[in-house]
Amino acid sequence: MKVKFLTNLSHELKTPLTLVLNPIENLMFQENSTEKLEMLNLISRNAKRLLNLVNQLLDLRKIEANELNLNATEGDLVSFCQEIVDSFKYIAVRKSIHLHFVSVYSHYHTSFDKDKMERILINLLSNAIKFTNEGGNVSFQIAQEGTSGIRLIVRDTGIGLSKDSTDKIFERFYQINNNVDILNQGSGIGLSIAQEFVKLHGGTIKVESEEGVGSAFIISLPLYSLEAVQSPPIDLEPEVTPITDFAKSEPPKIELPIILIVDDDDDLRAYLVESLKSKYKVIEASDGRQGWQKALSYHPQLIVSDVNMPVVDGVEMVRKIKNDTRTKHIPVIMLTVLSEEVDQLKGLESGASDYLSKPFSFHLLSIKIENLLSLNSLLKSTYSKHIQLETPEIEIESEDEKFLLKLSKYVEENIEDPDLTVEELSKVMFVSRGTLYNRVLSLTGETPVEYVRSVKLKKSIALLQKNDMKISQIAYAVGFSNPNYFARAFKAKYNVSPTEYITQTRKTAV
Repeated sequence: MKVKFLTNLSHELKTPLTLVLNPIENLMFQENSTEKLEMLNLISRNAKRLLNLVNQLLDLRKIEANELNLNATEGDLVSFCQEIVDSFKYIAVRKSIHLHFVSVYSHYHTSFDKDKMERILINLLSNAIKFTNEGGNVSFQIAQEGTSGIRLIVRDTGIGLSKDSTDKIFERFYQINNNVDILNQGSGIGLSIAQEFVKLHGGTIKVESEEGVGSAFIISLPLYSLEAVQSPPIDLEPEVTPITDFAKSEPPKIELPIILIVDDDDDLRAYLVESLKSKYKVIEASDGRQGWQKALSYHPQLIVSDVNMPVVDGVEMVRKIKNDTRTKHIPVIMLTVLSEEVDQLKGLESGASDYLSKPFSFHLLSIKIENLLSLNSLLKSTYSKHIQLETPEIEIESEDEKFLLKLSKYVEENIEDPDLTVEELSKVMFVSRGTLYNRVLSLTGETPVEYVRSVKLKKSIALLQKNDMKISQIAYAVGFSNPNYFARAFKAKYNVSPTEYITQTRKTAV
């Protein structure tokens, strides 16, 4: 009963947390004063701590109800881990702690649950920095585990643990009885949940520690590499600014796209309207029925809607929109406090285009809105503006050519999907994963993962030549979930960055 009450309370906290974190994020982008930025960082860090505690309570309920699921997708584990470690640089500098990231791989493409892996690493790194004194060291290491696995090690030179504590540290609600603050951010459940998440991946976690010397948390994961590269890491691309053709005359004034915000929380709705009104004409509704009526009246280019609302909920509203020929073309982004895959599937199956769990980043929502509007614009454009990969016009006779044509066609049709997996391709091609790997490798000289990336990068070339989309938008349009990873992959294949390619293309065109 207590856990159920805390679960309901946790859900109620997610919307207010959104309204704390997003305005802070906006203020941090606008603020130049170092002193004020430090204060905003302090607020942001503690709001995120509160969010972490909320998520831990929700995880506890799922563990007790045996409802934890692994939602694994393919990705580069090295860049994923490095981004999380980098997020701790600020607090490490403040504490004069030396934070190191070391990996035997520059890339390690594998399948893992990104949300749960992030929670594991944040918990371990938070504890490591928290219990390391000024001038100490915290390191994150990625190493090889046997012949088909990977090892993640978080090591610190902190206070260390007694033998009795190391034996009990992963027990739920266990707290260390000493004069310093307790582990697990005061709840005694953080490491217990981290252990459950590691087990879901089929792995193990252990601790090696000595009082007064430090601790090392070692995670062993049976995550085989889809394509591991043992070479020096490639530097991340700098943030890309939009490309504008200043030579063109100023275009005639265009009506702003209409966006409909549907949410029963007045504060959140008002915040979204205020944040979006500079780029869009924003209309609003407080429940699903009003949202449906305004969609018919205003014909918005995009809808952002909450899921849980009175009168008519978001899922039912989306069904109505997608079943009506007058509105079925309108993309919908759904917002919810529920983060489980089964809950997201309900919204996506009703016809929603995308999903964001509260509390969400407004910056991420803004990019998703731009991306969906850009993709819709591409679909509606004339043939001269509609970019497609060229397909062979000659008659295809060999089975190998037919095989590759079918494969490339499927990749092209799903090119914007960042979660396109080898398993999915093998099912579409009616072959086993091993057969697909060997056949694609023999025909193209590339593994299936490399081949899919090549198709995506070829598509990006066509979009970069258009000069009317941001590089981050192009990255998402061709199925990269991270613009930085897209930039690295592009440079690795073409020996120039996307920014350099645009510059060269424009010089050639002059």
